[in-house]
Amino acid sequence: MREAEIDIQPSITYAMSYGDPQMFENMQIGKWLKSNDNAVMEDSIVNIIDGRVRQEVSLQLQNVESGEIYLEVEWLPLDQ
Repeated sequence: MREAEIDIQPSITYAMSYGDPQMFENMQIGKWLKSNDNAVMEDSIVNIIDGRVRQEVSLQLQNVESGEIYLEVEWLPLDQ
């Protein structure tokens, strides 16, 4: 397996800026945009869904002929 490098700081910033996501209805809170500078295959939305911050992202593997990885990420505060 090869690698796919991403910067997760924007998603952490989105998640932390809303404090307790359980206080909010389902909504979009951020977006990772596809660019030539990252491995993101298509724009990826950061959402609050059912009181949790969630994101689905598809990444193109790097330094290999072909390959993709699909992730579903849920952000949790470290104090939980």
